[in-house]
Amino acid sequence: MNELVSLVFAMGRVVRDKVQTKEDDGKGSCHSLLGFEVLRYVEDAGRPHMRDIARHFHVTPPSATLMVDGLVKGKMLRRILDPKDRRSVRLALTPRGKKAILQGMANKVKGLTEMFKVLTPSERLRFAAILRKVVANNS
Repeated sequence: MNELVSLVFAMGRVVRDKVQTKEDDGKGSCHSLLGFEVLRYVEDAGRPHMRDIARHFHVTPPSATLMVDGLVKGKMLRRILDPKDRRSVRLALTPRGKKAILQGMANKVKGLTEMFKVLTPSERLRFAAILRKVVANNS
């Protein structure tokens, strides 16, 4: 079991290395993995509140603000005042943010495809089945 745990962590590092782009700055830009995940979350959640970002990423509200600030400066996200509560801020993707998601997904898929080339087609099928089982039983 110890080896399995070590391999899971090592796999996480390999995946991060393969899906990060050369332009990544690690500061929440649209190129960082975290910035990309924030954009994807906003797209999926449909105008979430800042507190939703904090909850989803298990960070404090000030940390969520820092994560979002770079994306707002980069014109990937915009802040919208909630008409029902002017103290409440919602987030929305901009056209530039939508484009970043599409480009980012293409880059991530390319990196992961390259990573899994070491597996035969049957090994990829078995690996996918194992991942499905683990995810399904832990979601």
